[in-house]
Amino acid sequence: MHLTKEELFKITYKLGTYIEKLTPQELPSFVYQLLRLCKQDSARSVFVKLQNYFGLRIYNSSTEISSASANSMDLIESADNQETIEAEGTVLYHIHTAAALSHDCIVNYLNSLKNMTKTPEFILHPFQLMLLFTISTVSHYEENVFEILRPCIVKSYQEEQKKEHSDWYKDMVPVAGKPEEVFDKVIHYSIEDRELMLQALVNFGFVLLGVGAALGRDVLAEKQWHLGNMILLKIIKRKQHTAMTIIQTLCNNIITRQSATQYIECLYILSRSLPLLILESQSCIVELMDSLMQIPGSTANQLLDALIPITKVSPSLRDHLIMLLKKALYSSSVETRQMAVSGFLKLITHLKISNMTSLSQSNSSSFSSGHSVFTQLSLNKSTQAVGPNTFCNEALCLEVLSILKRCFMQQIEVKTQLYDGLFDAISINLELAMPTLEVIWFHFKDFYVADENEMLPVDFKKISILRDTDSVQMEPLGKLVYTIGLILNNLIESDEQNENVTVVKYADIMESVCDRMKNCELVHFELDDGTDLLDILPEAQRKLQILQEAISVYEALIGYKINTWNEHSENQARTVYALFQGYSRLEQFAKTLSKPKKAEAKKKRDMNKSTQQSHNNTTATCKKDGQKPRTFRSPKTVLDFQCIKKFLSLLHEPNVPWTTTSEANLLKTKKELHQKVMHTTFTLVQNAKKLKVIDTQIKKNYYEHISDIAAIIFRRIVKRLVDFLDFDSATAVLAMDCFHNILSLISTQYKSNVKSFLKKIVDEADKDKDTIRQLTVMFEVCKKIFEEDDAETSDDADTRNISLTVINTIGVLAGLVPNDGNVVSIKIFDWLKHFAYNKIASAKVSTAFINLFFELHLKYKPSLTILEQMSVSIGDIVGFLTEEDHVTSEKFKLINEASVNSVFLALCANVKTTLDDIDSVVARLKSECSILLLPGIDNVESRKERLKIKEKGVCCHLCFVITIMTNLSNLALQPGNMTEAVFKNIISLFNTLSSLTKYFTSRSSKTNLPFQGARYERLVKLAGKQLAPAVYKFIIHLEDAQTQENKKMVSKKKSDALKSKVLRETRLIPKAVYEMEQFSRCVIQLSNKTKVDLTKHVGQGTVRDFRIMKLQEVLEQIEEQPGDRTASTQNEENDEEESANLEEEIAESDSDNDNPPPPSKKSRT
Repeated sequence: MHLTKEELFKITYKLGTYIEKLTPQELPSFVYQLLRLCKQDSARSVFVKLQNYFGLRIYNSSTEISSASANSMDLIESADNQETIEAEGTVLYHIHTAAALSHDCIVNYLNSLKNMTKTPEFILHPFQLMLLFTISTVSHYEENVFEILRPCIVKSYQEEQKKEHSDWYKDMVPVAGKPEEVFDKVIHYSIEDRELMLQALVNFGFVLLGVGAALGRDVLAEKQWHLGNMILLKIIKRKQHTAMTIIQTLCNNIITRQSATQYIECLYILSRSLPLLILESQSCIVELMDSLMQIPGSTANQLLDALIPITKVSPSLRDHLIMLLKKALYSSSVETRQMAVSGFLKLITHLKISNMTSLSQSNSSSFSSGHSVFTQLSLNKSTQAVGPNTFCNEALCLEVLSILKRCFMQQIEVKTQLYDGLFDAISINLELAMPTLEVIWFHFKDFYVADENEMLPVDFKKISILRDTDSVQMEPLGKLVYTIGLILNNLIESDEQNENVTVVKYADIMESVCDRMKNCELVHFELDDGTDLLDILPEAQRKLQILQEAISVYEALIGYKINTWNEHSENQARTVYALFQGYSRLEQFAKTLSKPKKAEAKKKRDMNKSTQQSHNNTTATCKKDGQKPRTFRSPKTVLDFQCIKKFLSLLHEPNVPWTTTSEANLLKTKKELHQKVMHTTFTLVQNAKKLKVIDTQIKKNYYEHISDIAAIIFRRIVKRLVDFLDFDSATAVLAMDCFHNILSLISTQYKSNVKSFLKKIVDEADKDKDTIRQLTVMFEVCKKIFEEDDAETSDDADTRNISLTVINTIGVLAGLVPNDGNVVSIKIFDWLKHFAYNKIASAKVSTAFINLFFELHLKYKPSLTILEQMSVSIGDIVGFLTEEDHVTSEKFKLINEASVNSVFLALCANVKTTLDDIDSVVARLKSECSILLLPGIDNVESRKERLKIKEKGVCCHLCFVITIMTNLSNLALQPGNMTEAVFKNIISLFNTLSSLTKYFTSRSSKTNLPFQGARYERLVKLAGKQLAPAVYKFIIHLEDAQTQENKKMVSKKKSDALKSKVLRETRLIPKAVYEMEQFSRCVIQLSNKTKVDLTKHVGQGTVRDFRIMKLQEVLEQIEEQPGDRTASTQNEENDEEESANLEEEIAESDSDNDNPPPPSKKSRT
């Protein structure tokens, strides 16, 4: 019997309504028959009903999917759902069969879902994902399915971000589950008897891992990587037979995508939690090890972090890695040699010598997720006994140390890599400290001068060699001395080694080095002989290297004295300060290197004109060759967080247990010492922000050090900053900068540790408070600093930056406020608002302040009223093109002639952000409208009501934006970056208006007029009657100003900056006019379709005729000034020519009205 499409649709829809009444046993066969019935047509209603059926019975149940729960009630509930789960599996099998037979109903359904990707909660439903992954197991559908799923996930993360930054957006977009939670459910129910589903999930996990990141830190890409990792790890833990395939794919991607660290991170998690499982893919691991010498150094170091844990359970892999690292140590590439050194040091770190039982216990938690602890212990027992294993590890570590001795013959970069990681490697195994010290001391003896009568304790001339016309530095002496000091201090603190004769001897030698170095002058380094250290001669290069290493040695000795300082130390403070004075002498000398000496200046003044001319020609030639003048670069600090933390405690804590108050006070009064320590702290924090670390133990160590330092700075400096400014303003500013950077680091890399961080840095009285109150305490401190700091009247250049840093710090604190922290959020915003109305600040502070004010306004307030008031206040300073009644209830004192430019640009930036949010909601409205058209969708009426509310919200929000842009377009601005910002927003605004109009056109008909209840007509009226005329006047004003400016520039040489500015403006103005014309066309199309006259608000032909106003003005001037007719006629001809050119452009755009917009136009969906 032949059925028409309409008849088949009605039958399918009617049969689909019976799905809800069927039992799980009856459902599969019924669905099978339905799929056969509509195989050549759409089965959308069937799939929608199935989603409702299984969503209600399985996925919306209150039972938590916790693999750890094993009580009887959970088991009973699981048994009750088992029939439904089995029915779902059978239904999915039938759908897979239909897809494999290429039924049209599958293709039609996938095509319909492509229009719904902007509503991620509909597609990211557990059954919907099950359905799509089942279809994707048919190879020719896989790409189409993934092209639907990944945009949904991206949209979900984008909405999550926008909700955090916009209160209006949060109201417009419903609350939805996180993708991680949905995929967790999918994996949970796909484990049993759904092998094809698991394979599809694995493939999709790698699609997410393969997402490329933008420049800088791409949060969206990182979230997709995290989701991909979660999918793969959960599947491996629950279905271990999939591990080999997943590991093989991971290894292939690591080798072929050498900079894609997300794959390495996934492998690292696997190697830490399931090392024995990875051993089943031993050939892949060997292949990865072999690739270490080919991939870039930073990636190779991260790969080593992932491979080293596997070597603990496989001696053969460990031996293979050692052989590879030995080979890499002799590579022609310095980067590969550095990787080899880093690999050996990581290997020592993971080889435990003292107690193998503790090793097994420490790793039992990581092994428990894969194999049991008993399995791991059994492996150890079957391979080697505990005693021999310990001896084997010790022998292996000593062998590695003997290999690392060869680094002393390598380049300086390789030695630096060795010294940077050597102490951290042996601090795990104290038994290696003594052998390591002897090895490194043997190398130090090449530089040490044993004669006590010699003032210099080390021979600095040996740190470099002369080669041709260069001096090549071979030894980072400062790092060498500091590493020796760290190891020696470790032995001194050890109860077993502190009285060792060798340790005492080395300690005495280090004391001798300190005593001799603190008395050294420039003459002892042979730096006072008048040699120009910035010269290109090799001798001058050598002296410059000596100066840099001497500074580093002083810093290393200061660090050694701080690290070894204990309650038994004597005269430690005087020695430290004496060493610091020596450091300061060299630093001051270095600062004078780039300054010309008086004798040279006098000689230059006595030169005759011909010599001077020759000198100028030579200088010009050098500049043409691109040569830059040589300058002195301060060496990188050799100190670490451990030393700096102890140093800060000494200088700022009232009492420390390891020294007396009198000793500490000798250093606390030295301002220069405070500045040096705080500057070094700031440098270390900056370096930590740039690091990309995947090793969890290293990240934990960094967090502990940074949080301890933040506690000292906050309690002892920030909380009493006003008093500290009187002592030393430079240190106060550095401390504030350092605290701001630490907060930024915590908010980006350690956000899960925010609660513990706040608890650590606040006072004891505030530790028991919740996070909201602790943030309130910190805000009150920053607020007090900002209000008491008078940046305008300060004579000190350092203190002028404190207010700027404090505002940035408040911004970071606002980002740390949890979603339920409305009290502190509103408190911060109200203070900012009060300050903006009643206070005046400098230009720099105003920029940061107003950016934060706008950001928090969008975050906590849905209305744009304040932005509208700001636009009027800006006009009070800049002036209006058209004198109208602009009345504001209150004036913003923050907006003045000094700050108006920055406030204007910040306002434009926030308008652009608002338009982006509106675009996102409009795209979502289109997607929700497509869902309403699905047959069988539930809650149709409530969905329509929510859609009406959102449409009205979008139109009302756009009305505010139009009013703001009308005010900005009516300002008397000069051509420049401010006018450019206005035109960019005008282009974006009319693009958004066109998109919204097209949406209403698609929804409307003669009988259905959804735009009437959404205040769209008022929106069109504002755009057509207020904004458009203001934009036209603004264009005329800019062209007049541009003409006057060009006349002034005629006599001057035309600069590249002028050319680029003219080019920008000639692009932006036609583009703005084009977008306005497109909006008018869209309104005309909507009017024609609905027979509602909206064109009366936008008018016709306005774009072509708006220049007539300017032409009339010119004619009136000619009549008033007949004597100047020649000049006026010339102006008229120029204007007519410009008008003709514009009409030609419009005509071209009219002829191509069916074509897509120009390529430069930003696409909006």
